[in-house]
Amino acid sequence: MRISTSQIFQSGLSAMQGAQSKLNKTGLQLATGRRILTPADDPGGATQAVHFKAAIKNTEQYQRNSDYAKPKLEYEESQLVALGNALQRVRELVVAGNNDTYNPENRKIIAGEIRQLRADILGLANSQDTNGEYLFAGTRSQHQPFVVGDDGRVTYVGAEGPGAIREVDITSNRRVATGDTGAHVFMNIPERSGLLTEAVVKPATTTSTLDVTKVEVANLDEALNSAGESFRIRFKFPPENTDPLIGRSGPVEYQIVDMDGNAVKDTDGKYLGGVYGSADVAGNFVPPTPPGKPTEIEFAGRRVTLTGGPATPADLAANPYSDDEVISRPITQVDIFKTLDDIATAFETPATDETGRETLSRATSMALRNLDSGLGRVNEVRTSVGLRLDTIDIQTELNDERLVDLKSTLSDIQDLDYAEAISRFQLQQTVLQAAQQTYVQVSRLSLFNFL
Repeated sequence: MRISTSQIFQSGLSAMQGAQSKLNKTGLQLATGRRILTPADDPGGATQAVHFKAAIKNTEQYQRNSDYAKPKLEYEESQLVALGNALQRVRELVVAGNNDTYNPENRKIIAGEIRQLRADILGLANSQDTNGEYLFAGTRSQHQPFVVGDDGRVTYVGAEGPGAIREVDITSNRRVATGDTGAHVFMNIPERSGLLTEAVVKPATTTSTLDVTKVEVANLDEALNSAGESFRIRFKFPPENTDPLIGRSGPVEYQIVDMDGNAVKDTDGKYLGGVYGSADVAGNFVPPTPPGKPTEIEFAGRRVTLTGGPATPADLAANPYSDDEVISRPITQVDIFKTLDDIATAFETPATDETGRETLSRATSMALRNLDSGLGRVNEVRTSVGLRLDTIDIQTELNDERLVDLKSTLSDIQDLDYAEAISRFQLQQTVLQAAQQTYVQVSRLSLFNFL
């Protein structure tokens, strides 16, 4: 078998190139510290490395989420502590102000401090974190959550409902809310006194002019006995008379019924009802005398003040008791600001006679119950925040341990064994040098060298 000169040169060149390639690869492994430079080096190991890198990246994101949520919750907790202290101080003032030894001037001073505490609480409700985000605005964190209207009432305009709170993932299957809405903390407080009621008009037609101007407690004992109950005020126009001079003229009556439509009796066994204005011959409503004067209707310890008139028989000819009615029902929720406003107003009102003292006593009783309800809500939210912080702390430690395990396993898969690589590098250097020297010697094998 004859070997050509070109084949000899090509074989030597291939040997040097192969040795050089292996040496370069080992050198690159030593430079990067990685055993797997391309998937071809270890397909199975490369696949595992991809999965472990993704797991590490996700876990690091969970840790960043925890780092974002923890300071926000810690700041919220501090604000809740301040809120609880303010409400506790208001409670102390309410208890002190109900003392008969206090004169009107003393109570005005107490009312002034309560209004200052109210302003402080409003400041807490509109507090911002270090990023300038409003703490209790929910997902509308760039907008002030509480505004004061022209009438002095505080209104919540932040986020509400599902998705109102920003949540972050701290594991693949666990999320933590980064705050609470102001509606939950300050506004939607359970009303515990049982004495706060509201009256709303349910007009049957657009011709109704009924309007509720005031709702208050008329008799404390009766109001407590009917606490939690709802009633309806229904109106009845006189029937049409065959005498055209009389027509539908006569008194317009009202009747108190329960939510099932059953007539309600007072403590003496008499049906609750009375006269509310009158009707002219054509059946048009005539307001009580003098016109425009509000009419007070008392029942179940409540007093509802109305103006305007119900729908006329021309609109509801087929129904003697029209669907045009006023519903008196208990208020199920009250906001902290209203509670503070009401008790401050009560202390600012002189209580010099028996009626005034009874009104003040009723107001303080309502305030104390609702302040306790507010303090209960604060403690409830604080507990929730504390649990979330504990969850974050525990999960952060677990995530740290998981990161160590993941990185250790990834290192075992893809990192280089330097001792083995250095030995291999030196061997490959020797192989390359041998290939080069062999090539030099073989390239000199020519007859011309012996001529």
